Amino acid sequence: MIKKILFASQILLFSTFFLFSDIIVKQDKNGRIIVSNKPRIQTNRESKNATFIRPSTSIAIPTSYLNKIKKLSRKHNLREDLIIAVAKAESGFNASAISQKGAVGIMQLMPETAKNYNVKNIYNVDQNLEGGVKHLKYLYRKYNNIPLTLAAYNSGETTVKKYNGIPPYKETKNFIKRVMRYMGLGYSNYFTRHTRTKLFKYRTKDGKIVLSDVIPQKYYGKLEIIQ
Repeated sequence: MIKKILFASQILLFSTFFLFSDIIVKQDKNGRIIVSNKPRIQTNRESKNATFIRPSTSIAIPTSYLNKIKKLSRKHNLREDLIIAVAKAESGFNASAISQKGAVGIMQLMPETAKNYNVKNIYNVDQNLEGGVKHLKYLYRKYNNIPLTLAAYNSGETTVKKYNGIPPYKETKNFIKRVMRYMGLGYSNYFTRHTRTKLFKYRTKDGKIVLSDVIPQKYYGKLEIIQ
C-alpha cells in the first residue's frame, strides 16, 4: 500500500513538473524572439548565421504568463519582448508581489495607475497584466523611445518632464538597464543623448486648439503629432 502511494506521488510530481515547467525566452541580434523549454545548444553552423544573446540575459517565464503576454502584445500592438522584460524586472513574474510604495502584481501597478486603465481588481493576474501593457503602450506612443518609456513607467511622467529626460535616480537608471539587458539591447548611449518629448495638437469640443505632451482621451477633428 505504501509503495502504491509513493508511486502515485512520483507520478503527480512528474506531471506537475511538466505542467508548470518554465519557458526560456531569448532574442537574437535581429530582434527575433526565440522560445524554448530547454537551453539551446549552438552548433558551429548556427553560429555563422545568427548570434544568440548570452544565457545571463535569457528569461525564464511560466508558460501560462507567456501565452497571456503574446495575446496582449497582438491585441495592443506592443513589443512582446518589452512586456516580458518589464514583467521580469518589476516582479520576477510574481503575481503576489507588493512593493514598499504599494505597487502590486506582475506589472507592479500603483492603485492610481490601475484606476486610470479601468483595472477593477489589481490583484487579478489578467487585469494586472493588461493594465500594465496599456500603460506601457501609452508611454511608448508618447515618447517613442524605450529608455524614456521605462523611466516614466518607473518614476512617473512628471519626473521625466521635470528633468527633461531620464531622471538622475539610481533606482530608475538600474531599472532601465535591467529591462534593456533582458531585451538584448544596448543602453549606455541613451543616458547621454537628448530626446525630445512629442507634443500633441488637437481641437476640443468648444473649438479650442490645444498643445499638450499628454495624449488626449477625447478630441475633435485631427490629432497632430509635433516633434
